[in-house]
Amino acid sequence: MKVKLFESQAKAKEVLNDNEPRLVRAEGKEICIVRKGERIFAFQDACAHMGENLHKGKTNYLNEIVCPLHTYRFNMKTGEEAEQRCKSLKVYDIITDSEGIHLEI
Repeated sequence: MKVKLFESQAKAKEVLNDNEPRLVRAEGKEICIVRKGERIFAFQDACAHMGENLHKGKTNYLNEIVCPLHTYRFNMKTGEEAEQRCKSLKVYDIITDSEGIHLEI
């Protein structure tokens, strides 16, 4: 199922600050999204370690989201934890087409 996030890339840039995690709710799920340049990453908001909200965390230069509770680092593309100390995050595809930017659930 596709859920529309933005009308265009320009609208996404207007709404999302670069490298700033944001919470979205879609189809009963809490999902963290992050824009890095032209790319948007989407993954479960709950840290796979202890469930802390990842939208409260930070990103780093390695394209990782860093949990604010215990600093676990997850690859935003694959969801894998950097040191493999816990399971991976569920990642979601972002689809850009002529109708806008969509989250695939």
